[in-house]
Amino acid sequence: MVEEETEEQTEEQEEKVAAKTEKTKPAEVTPPNDLITQANSAAMRQESANKELKELLDRQEALAVEQKLGGTAEAGKPQEKKELSDAEYTKKVLANDIETKAA
Repeated sequence: MVEEETEEQTEEQEEKVAAKTEKTKPAEVTPPNDLITQANSAAMRQESANKELKELLDRQEALAVEQKLGGTAEAGKPQEKKELSDAEYTKKVLANDIETKAA
């Protein structure tokens, strides 16, 4: 009776080991050796990349249209101060359009 239990246990252990080795075996894939296989795989990758790029461009176009048609209001935005060039500053000072800093 003890011998039967040990035989069953060893069989179970062997099955577990066999199952583990099957899981750890890498999938058998033949490497692409010929040019046709390589070209086909490259074409498939290119097609998928083109499809993804087209989707992204469609999204960009939709966003651009939304921004154009959405409109913007200039009210409430702070005005940007324009830096005057030396020549422009000189002309404004001579025309008394700008106050000079008193020392």
